[in-house]
Amino acid sequence: LSQHQFNDCKVCGRNNHRTLDCYYKPGSHDGGVPSKFIKPSTITSFPVYIKIRVNDQPTEAIVDTGSAISIIHLNFLKTIHHKNFIYKNHTCQTANSTSLNIIGQIKLEIKIKSITTYVVACVATNLITSILLGNDWINSNHVHLYGDQKKLTIPDQHDQLISIPYVEPTCINYPALLIRQITLPPYSQQLVDIICQINNAHNLIFEPYERHISKFIFMPHTLLNINKNQAKVLLINAQNRQQTLSKNTRIGTISRDATYTIYATTQIPTKNNSILNEHHQTSTRHYNKLKFRAVL
Repeated sequence: LSQHQFNDCKVCGRNNHRTLDCYYKPGSHDGGVPSKFIKPSTITSFPVYIKIRVNDQPTEAIVDTGSAISIIHLNFLKTIHHKNFIYKNHTCQTANSTSLNIIGQIKLEIKIKSITTYVVACVATNLITSILLGNDWINSNHVHLYGDQKKLTIPDQHDQLISIPYVEPTCINYPALLIRQITLPPYSQQLVDIICQINNAHNLIFEPYERHISKFIFMPHTLLNINKNQAKVLLINAQNRQQTLSKNTRIGTISRDATYTIYATTQIPTKNNSILNEHHQTSTRHYNKLKFRAVL
């Protein structure tokens, strides 16, 4: 790697090494685990995704040089074969002062092309992606990230560098349709059943179809759990007359946000035990006309 011309290090400014390997980087003297928070994604300004297989289950992983540890979402762990789960509750504080709820750890097999690696990952209930590979995996496997070339390299069993391209995250973007015709009385709200092309999924983003705003029909932006292609959404009629929407009317879009916040984590427990469960709901001033309180 010495023959490569590196970009200026974002820590010390020199160009004879990568930011990931900087001697002066916080935590570089204590085994690579940050002793304090560092700026996430120091090599690139966007999340790095690669295709991997976790215990032989294909998925896309975030590779983050700003995280001291690797983390897997509990919901994704439930979909793969695994054993020897160790229960161990604690909280990891993130760079934006929110908390990750860690319930244990597990050893995982991570395959990239023909290369097999292993990592002991923390299991979280509120991670924003299926799996995140942190510095524990990056450093132990001599992984180097090249943001300008949109790739990373990892040596195989013969010490030959294998190039792994970055990939765009899979983005779910499907219409949400009414299952049946509904009639909304004046100044009322109603939970309605919707259907979409997604079979089962958790924490998908629902965004209202803007054309209904002109009719004073409002819906909160919210997170949905899809079960057998169905979910419930709150509709609010802010008009002084009843309104009817026919079966299969498109009322919004269901998607998974591709712009993630990358967490820089430490192993230090925090007294702040709040979980990322404050789902911001967007509304407009028209809601003030309602005689009822909207509750999801």
